[in-house]
Amino acid sequence: MEIQFDQNHLLSISNPNIPANKEYFYNVSGYNFSSYDKWLIVLHKKDLKIINLKNLGDNMSVLYLADRKDLIQKKINLNWFTTWLCFFPWFDEKSWERYYFIPKFPENQISWLNSTISKLWIWLKIEKTNKGIFVNWKISVDNQSDFISQLFALILIYWKFDIRNWQLFSFKVHIPLFGSHLSNQEYLDKQIDILNSNWIFFKKDILKTNDGIIYQISSSDYVLLKSFANFYEPIEKIIQIPKYDFTLQIKDELIKFINTNPEIPKDWKSEVLKKLKIWTLKILTK
Repeated sequence: MEIQFDQNHLLSISNPNIPANKEYFYNVSGYNFSSYDKWLIVLHKKDLKIINLKNLGDNMSVLYLADRKDLIQKKINLNWFTTWLCFFPWFDEKSWERYYFIPKFPENQISWLNSTISKLWIWLKIEKTNKGIFVNWKISVDNQSDFISQLFALILIYWKFDIRNWQLFSFKVHIPLFGSHLSNQEYLDKQIDILNSNWIFFKKDILKTNDGIIYQISSSDYVLLKSFANFYEPIEKIIQIPKYDFTLQIKDELIKFINTNPEIPKDWKSEVLKKLKIWTLKILTK
């Protein structure tokens, strides 16, 4: 037997006595993985435990190691931030001009949104017209993207940051897609897949409505939240990311657990401990 971070980056213990005749598939915090049965170290009810993979149940958390350090963005990319404010193009056939509008945004929030955008030193304005709510800035939108900055813009429009007592816990956003904008689902899927491949995780759901679909994204990934906290500072200072502090606490407990639990094999133990001290640990919940 040996302890290792397996092909899915999950902390596991190989056990030759466990039959490998069935593959199990799971989604944890937006991360999809599959594997044959083995021992897995999980967090359940604030306790670290060793279980069989096939017994991974709801509210259990796996321990995922990203083999590099945190990629926290300190500054918002303003160019790509504005591309999301222009995510819904509209063409005026009379004036032959392209505009950008914000569907399903409440009129009584326009003043708040303009004030918020101005604090980020972005020179554009949201206006109510007889054709809807528009972005009063004519720009061309490039196909390239800094998705994290775009996502931050999106949250300001269709937002919900879970902020309590200057602590940022998570975010949720519901994007309305309809008509020709249904094609944007493919773009969103692609960008989320790119971030997932770089170890930043989202939960995603599609809600069908009579008008189109609602594309729902949520995450409590602390790397993402720390980036958003940096972006949000001109508006409101976030003093704590509880998920980050909790992960550091569990990391310390995990090192102790590996060092003291008699069920942990010696093979590769020192390598696992070395990686834990250097790289980024994520706690992903089923």
